[in-house]
Amino acid sequence: GDLWSIAAAAASAMFILRMEAASKSVPNSAELNAANLWTVAILSLLWTTCVSWNSMNDIPIDAISESLTEAPTFLSALVDSLQQTFQHTMYTIATHPLPLLYLSGVTTALASYIQSKAQKDVTAERASVIYAMDPVYGAFFAHILLGEQLGGWGWVGASLIVVAAATNAIWDFGGESDVFDEVAKETS
Repeated sequence: GDLWSIAAAAASAMFILRMEAASKSVPNSAELNAANLWTVAILSLLWTTCVSWNSMNDIPIDAISESLTEAPTFLSALVDSLQQTFQHTMYTIATHPLPLLYLSGVTTALASYIQSKAQKDVTAERASVIYAMDPVYGAFFAHILLGEQLGGWGWVGASLIVVAAATNAIWDFGGESDVFDEVAKETS
């Protein structure tokens, strides 16, 4: 679990860095957003197909390359795996349409569009500070909407995140100049 968390953080950081460059080079944010979402959709389909394959055959994913030599068995297992993936997908769509619309439309497509539009004017470093505030926003809305309460360590963590974000807002450590540079120019 810890390795997946570190990999997810690294992938997110790389995405933020690449988004900064991509959002400045692609004039239409909607096209960039569509390319992002299609890439995620295709990679997710491949991942779920591999997971279905693995669960159907009880073999490690690494052994898939070994089964390529058995063409008829491999092809029929691949078709079965795709059928299972699509059956699970259709079942989920049929049983949970409103949560899926919200999750796909608001928290994924709209958030990604806003990110691709905003990162034209915001550096990746500043954007990462905004994204780091996500747990604080989540705790705030969980309190407002669900009545949840933070414990002592939750308040400590939220305070550290807010102090880090405020510090970065005062001194732009990722920018080309910061408060110290401006003071140095004024005194010289």
